[in-house]
Parts: sequence; C-alpha cells; structure tokens
Amino acid sequence: MESVSTAVFVFAPLSAVILHELILRRIEVDHLALPILGLAITAYWGLLYYSSFIAALLVTSSFWVPLWLYIGAYRVFFHPLKDYPGPFGAKLSRWWTLKQTWDSSLHYHRVLQRLQSEHGDYVRTGPRELTIFDAAAIQSILGAQSKTSKGPFFDVMEKSLHLNRDKTFHRQRRRIWDNAMKTSLSDYAPQVEKFTDQLLTRLRNEEGESIPLLKYTTYYSYDVMAALAFGKPMGFIKGEQSDVAASILATFTNSVQALGYMYHMPWLMNTIGVLTSFAGPMKQWRDWSVASMKARMALKDAKTDLISHLIANTPADDAGRELLYGESRLIISAGSETTSTALVFIFMHLATHPTYMQAIRAEFLANISTYNCQHSLPLLDAVIHESMRLWPSVFFASQRVTPPQGLDINGHFVPGNMIVQIPLFPLSRDPRNFVEPDTFIPERWTTKPEMVLNKQAFMPFSTGPYNCAGKGLAMMELRSVIGRVVSEFDVKLEEGFSAEKYWGGVMDHFTSGPPNQMVKFMKASK
Repeated sequence: MESVSTAVFVFAPLSAVILHELILRRIEVDHLALPILGLAITAYWGLLYYSSFIAALLVTSSFWVPLWLYIGAYRVFFHPLKDYPGPFGAKLSRWWTLKQTWDSSLHYHRVLQRLQSEHGDYVRTGPRELTIFDAAAIQSILGAQSKTSKGPFFDVMEKSLHLNRDKTFHRQRRRIWDNAMKTSLSDYAPQVEKFTDQLLTRLRNEEGESIPLLKYTTYYSYDVMAALAFGKPMGFIKGEQSDVAASILATFTNSVQALGYMYHMPWLMNTIGVLTSFAGPMKQWRDWSVASMKARMALKDAKTDLISHLIANTPADDAGRELLYGESRLIISAGSETTSTALVFIFMHLATHPTYMQAIRAEFLANISTYNCQHSLPLLDAVIHESMRLWPSVFFASQRVTPPQGLDINGHFVPGNMIVQIPLFPLSRDPRNFVEPDTFIPERWTTKPEMVLNKQAFMPFSTGPYNCAGKGLAMMELRSVIGRVVSEFDVKLEEGFSAEKYWGGVMDHFTSGPPNQMVKFMKASK
C-alpha cells in the first residue's frame, strides 16, 4: 500500500508537468473551464470515495500545487513574451487584471494609461497578452490585410456576426449584413425620426423638470434597436413597456458592472453564460428574444428591413435559427448600449460647452429644409466625433491573436498565438496623435485639421474587416437626436455640478459607463 501511495505522489506532479507541456501551453482552454472544473471535482470525489479525506487532499494537492508552480515559473522565465515589460503580477495571471479593475473601481482605462507611462508602448498585461499603445500598430493588428485573428473573448456566449472567430464565416455573414444595411438604411431613416419624435414629445411634456439623462437615452436606443431586430419597439420612450421588457432592461443595466470585471476573463464569461442559460434574468432575456424573433419570422408580407434581409439569407434549419436568435440579441445589446452612452456624452459636452450647443442649433435650423439624418452637417458631425474621441462608447480593446509564425509590428516581433490589443482610450488621449488631447475641441474636425496629428488613431467604430457594421445607423441616430433636440432645447445641469467629478466617474463596463446625471431640458429661444 505504501509503494502505491509513493507512486501516486510521484505520478501526480509528473502528470501536472506533462499536462502543461502537451496541452495547456499549446491550446486555449477558455472554453473548457466547466469541463476542467467538472473533471477536477469528479477526480477529488472519486479519491475521497476510495480513500480517506487526508489521502484525497494530499493526492489532489500533489497535482495542483506543482501544476500552478510550474505554470508560474514558465510564464515568468520561459514564456515567449518574457522579454516584454509589464507588471510582475500580469505575467502570472489575469487575476492581476481583475484586481486592478477592482482597485481602480472599474477605471481600467486609467490603469492602462499608467502602464503606458511606466512601461512604454508595448506592455505585457497578461500571461499571453500584449497591450499596444502605438498607433503605427493599428494596420498590422486590425487592418484589412492583417494576419491576426480574433481572440478568445469572441468565443463567449453564442454565435453571431460579432461573437465568432471563423474568418470565412465572418466574411460571408458580414457581406449579408453590409448589403442589408446598404439597402435598408434609407428605408429605416423615417423609423429613427419617429422615435426621435416620441423622445421630443416626452421632453416637451417634462420641460424644465430634472430627468435622468442616461435612462432617457437608454429608452430611446433600446426602442430603436428592438424595432430594428424584431419589427416593433419595446415601448420605453412612451412609457408603455411590458413587465418583461422592463425586467430585461433592468437585467442589462444591473449587470454592466459585472461585465466590467468578467470581460477580462473569457473563461469566466463562458462559464457564467452556460450556468445562467438554465435560469434567471439571462434566460428570460433569451426566451423573450427567441419568442420575438419567431413572431417576426412568422409575419407574412413583412416590410423590407435589416432583419428581413438576415432572415432571407439564413438557412432555415436549427443552426440558422440559432444564428438569428443570437444576432437579434447582438443587434439590441450591442447597438443600444453604445448609442445610449454616446448620446449621454455628447449632451454632457454640449451642456458644459453651451457655445457649441448654440452653434449646432443655428446650423441645424439653417439647414432644416434639406435635413436628413443620413447626411452630414459639418459642426454637428464634428461635435459627435470629438465626443467619441474623448469618450468612446467601448473601452474594451478588441482582442486579436497573432498568426503561428508570429508578427512583426513596427519593429517589434510578437511570437505566434499571442493576444494583442490596442485600447482606444489611451490612443485617443495620446499627444502624439492629437494636439491638446484631453480638451474638447470640435474644430479639429473642421477648421483646425492640424490638431489631428494621426487621423488613423480615431476609430470609435473600430477599423478593418471587423469594424462596426452598424456605424451608419448609429450616426443616423446621433444626428437625429442631437440635432433635433438641441434645435428646441438647452441642456441645463444642476447647480453645483462638477465636470471633473462627472468625467472622473465614467466607468469601464466593457461599454463605457457614464454616471447617472440629472439634467433639465429647457425650451431654447429660436
């Protein structure tokens, strides 16, 4: 019996080393968290069943402790990224990132700025992750000719245009989306204006009252995207939402902080995604979206719009239906959160810079006879762009994985199968890219182009083949709401408002998280 125990204690650490060398360092395990956890628990209970508690604990420890020690030593001293600078904790584990996010109160974008100042443009921020602050790396990582592929984050939750890593699938599906957007945006413009009408009616009825700005922009964006995804809004702007719709919106708004932590760990998002699919608010959201999509697919002689194009170009089988369900959720969740935060930031910039509010009003009213939310108005677009430069709707640096042979990026060689990413917030605040980068100056997009030193660094909708498919629609919404609301109202802030405190309170929720600010919409003199 003693010889058997000795063999077990020798074999356990040896098997841990073999596991790391043959499997863990060669494949991504983010999507295998639940199976690994299940096997570990099963093995432990099996040992406990056939032996004592002490023996089971010792055998388990003799496997896991050497495994973690070996992984730590490998990541610090032998990993292909070992020569890149970065915090010691980041080399060991992504738990370091989670701690930084927690310690900074969900201000990880500020942590990244600090890391850039301490370590330079190429910083190791994870065991196999390199965060790059060099604008010259954009095309190599995100451009049309880039040899990179999407990172493990895009394996989370469910398959859609956005959440997948198959280049061929994405290219084919993106072509369908682009064609649908091209043919349906003009037809959808009146729908956008209709929802802006509803928002204006509500603001007129509540003129001079303090209202929660984020809540109202969220109502608007969710109604627009629900209509785009399912052919009918959720009824938030008019206050006619169902209990289910209200519950779904509450699920999103209450879970954004959790997402701010989880998106740093795709394996955790995958695990929670699987577990929450069986019960709870996320199951309710999935069930509602499936029922809504089924109802939309069953409509006869439905009008031509984005979702009708997607339905017509998706196989009518189980896989096709699951794809449509996933993409309907993508349309609503991705399109709503980003637009609502963009609207909040633009309104807040105008409220703190009233001369631009007055100038936009004059420009809009001067062009009212030819106004169309699909068409640019120079100052209006400049204000939108400048707000999105300073505060992009998405802080998350889109993950890419280098090809197996590695990648040369502006004189830096990054080994194969490493995660690389370029965060937008530090990029747009870099004085090498923009003059006075922390200052709101819309003229840099109109009469002072010399203040844009590197236009390539401005990419609030990302760039390359994976850029935002809904950019055109988003700009329509922003022009419609900002132009029409400002043409009628001044945005007034509460007495004692602190701009420094407000902007310092913007959190990193994957999408950016503006503070809940109360404002007043006061009738403007024409």
